[in-house]
Amino acid sequence: MKIYYDPADIRMADIKAVEKLGVSSLTLMENAGRNAAEVLMRSFSKAGKFVVFAGPGNNGGDGFVAARCLLAAGRQVYVITSAEYDKYKGDALHNLNALKKINTPYCAVMCSKQMSDTDIILLVESSDCVVDALLGTGSSGTPRGEAARLISLCRKEGGVAAFDIPSGIDPKNGAVYTPCVSADLTVTFLAPKIGMSIYPARGMCGRIVTAGIGVEPEDVLKDAFGISCFEREDIKTLIPPLARDVHKGSRGGALIFGGSSNYRGAPLLAAMGALRSGAGLAVLAIPDFMVDSASVILPEAIFVPLNTLNDNVSPEFVEDAVSPWMGKCRAAVLGPGAGRDSTQKTILRWFWSHWKAPLLIDADALHFFAEMQEELPHRDNVVITPHSGEAAAILNMTPGDVEADRQTAVKALTKTAGIAVLKGMNTLIATPYETRMIMEGSPALSVPGSGDVLSGSISAFLAYGLSPFDAATAGALLHAVAGKNIEESMGTRGTIAREIADALPYAFK
Repeated sequence: MKIYYDPADIRMADIKAVEKLGVSSLTLMENAGRNAAEVLMRSFSKAGKFVVFAGPGNNGGDGFVAARCLLAAGRQVYVITSAEYDKYKGDALHNLNALKKINTPYCAVMCSKQMSDTDIILLVESSDCVVDALLGTGSSGTPRGEAARLISLCRKEGGVAAFDIPSGIDPKNGAVYTPCVSADLTVTFLAPKIGMSIYPARGMCGRIVTAGIGVEPEDVLKDAFGISCFEREDIKTLIPPLARDVHKGSRGGALIFGGSSNYRGAPLLAAMGALRSGAGLAVLAIPDFMVDSASVILPEAIFVPLNTLNDNVSPEFVEDAVSPWMGKCRAAVLGPGAGRDSTQKTILRWFWSHWKAPLLIDADALHFFAEMQEELPHRDNVVITPHSGEAAAILNMTPGDVEADRQTAVKALTKTAGIAVLKGMNTLIATPYETRMIMEGSPALSVPGSGDVLSGSISAFLAYGLSPFDAATAGALLHAVAGKNIEESMGTRGTIAREIADALPYAFK
């Protein structure tokens, strides 16, 4: 698990290192550039010739230090500045002057304004690696001027490295501007930035390696805002192993309430997700007319028939049907395939008031949650799992607004429910106080029923006894890894939801 930080907090960390720890800014730059050079030499071990594009700020200063270290290691280095030399100031100017004083035929420092595109392209093409040290975390918006020109020329098949961030991405929200550097490697300083974890910017970063600056992150980022990002190797630490003498009762049971005449498969897929994620029991509370066929498809589940009137579940019978399972099921999922009949509003209200164990609200139940959220008291052990369209309805905004700032959106979703899971690539899980991100996933998951499987998977971990926050994280991570595994074995087209459920046990491994 890695923590990605707000770029403003990273910049403040530099100030804390100087003011509170007594480390000079020049030393911080020296450490950053030297460590970045070491990463370059490990990553491009056969590279003999480097071209460094250096901007006028501290990012360019890091590039100057790295260039000096590469020279000391016997590499050939060409440095192209995006500004005239008299525009450099402070630590960047100090290191530019130090570089220019080195008397060696293996180094040249040039200003891009005095070079044609052809000159630069020929230099890039003859190099083994081109380094983007143009724009750092203090930049914003579309690159302009000479920086934009050099970004557009920063192209080397398999040999582009970026310092701190690829120039042209937004390090806070993950936006990508035009032009933007597409890096094979990003050497980020002190700690990775939030925007680097979010698509589309994540796709421009390539492999991300963190280089130290001479201070420990915990000494300068203790109170900083960060997003914990989970990858497949975190499954082993997030999900506890099963004891050898485990039995189905100790695994816990999940009750799944849903289904309607038009959507008969959704609750079954949720039950498959629960069972394939290790639930001891999957109890399906579904309309009575569904039970016979559903029991043939999924005999491993337990079925609770719900009385219906005109194919809609009668709310007055829900309590008698569900109450006997309150002591046997430690979690409930409400909504998969439930439909939009107005009776579902009464059912949601009953579950919210009477089901005291963790409760997951999904699919059609989210439609009524959006309408009723102001009347529902806050519950810490409720998990909601909207996609951007459902989140938009809950937050009274457009799906585009949600996608434009997913971090703010997922936090806002926790107003009534204690935990929100904002689905999509880079699924976000949040409480009012903390945000997590899933770094796995695949287009193979973008199929009907995938969300039902996810809800079932989360319910299995709720039933097992994980905290709602950890359960939501575990289910989302397992689901995402299963999707990635499917992509690696089958590709991204043609997946059906039951295959996602079937892939869940393999994701544990």
